[in-house]
Formats: sequence, structure tokens, C-alpha cells
Amino acid sequence: MTTYWDEKILDVWNEIQIRQQLEEMNQQKPQLTWEECLEAAELGSMEYDGCTLEFAERMFFDERVRLILPCSLQLIPKGLMSQSSAAQPHEQLACQDEEGTILLGLNHMAHPLSMNEAESFLQAMTGQIKKKTPGLQIVKNDLWEHEGLRVAICEYVVPMADGAYYQIMFATSVMGRAFFGSMVFPAREVWLWQPLANALIRTLRVNEGA
Repeated sequence: MTTYWDEKILDVWNEIQIRQQLEEMNQQKPQLTWEECLEAAELGSMEYDGCTLEFAERMFFDERVRLILPCSLQLIPKGLMSQSSAAQPHEQLACQDEEGTILLGLNHMAHPLSMNEAESFLQAMTGQIKKKTPGLQIVKNDLWEHEGLRVAICEYVVPMADGAYYQIMFATSVMGRAFFGSMVFPAREVWLWQPLANALIRTLRVNEGA
């Protein structure tokens, strides 16, 4: 029991430190909102820190999924991972910037999932990841709904040897199967990529008839 409470106290302490670090990072740069980033993404470009970030609509998984993404993220084909049913493979794709610091992963699984199960599905995935990743701290959970689409979102910080990374995972249902994505970026760039990633998630559109 003592060990259990020691671990709980350490978790709380780590969470306090991480939140303080994130607040300090946000204060170093002008604070952006996901609403501002969403407007810029839909218009096609945004100015930040003296640079221009351009956006374009991208289609994935036989045009079943649409997202607006930065043009700096280039597709890295990962192929298909066959599951128990050859008719419903687990499809994986990834996009990465030229420096290799920003990574977006997209997965359309064979696992059956209804729209109303998106939250519990993401909670289960997050719980598994937290058990396997020492020091991982969940920052927030969110739920976004739009025209029948229900997207669960979870944000957390992952400590690494070369510095902390911020990860945002999201999950929904596409054609009755689990669909989830994950965007990872250095925690030092949270001031830009946290609101921007949330904006990009909100550009998600699904074509069930594709």
C-alpha cells in the first residue's frame, strides 16, 4: 500500500511540474487558439513566428477520410497490416515534416466500433499506453461533435531522453470500424502545435459511402 501511495504522489508531482513547464512555454510565445488556427487552415495559410504555414485538403483511405493538413507534412506509406479478416485490413498511414519533428499517424482498424463508443475506445487505448510509458502525464480529454461525427480527443506529455514530447490522440468511427489518429511534436512547440493540432482534428470529415 505504501508503494502504491508513493507512486500516486510521484504522479501528482510530475503532473504539477509538467503543467508548470507547459505554462512557461506558452508564455514565451503569443498564445494561439484552435479557433484562430482553424480559420487560417480553412483559408489556406497562417503566419507564425515570422514564417508562413500553408495548408491543403488531403484525402486518405480511398477518399473515406478528409483532413486539412500543413503542406509541410508529407505522406509516408506504411502499407497494410492484415488482420483476421482479409476483407477488412488494418490500414496505417503516417505524415511527417522534413525535419522529422512533427508526426501524424492515421489508423483505420478492423475492430468494429460505433460512433458512441469512441470515448471508451480512446480511454482504453490511453490507459494501455500510460501503463507502458513511465512518466506519461495526461493533460486533458475532450469531445468534439459535428454533423453526426463524434471525435474523442486526449492530450498528454511523454518524457523522453532528448526532451518531452506532446501527443494528441483522437478516435472516431469510420464505416463501423475504429479510426484513430495521433499527432506528436516537441513539447517546446506546444504554443503552436497544440492549438493547431486541435484545429486540424476539427477539419476531419468522413465519407461513409466511399
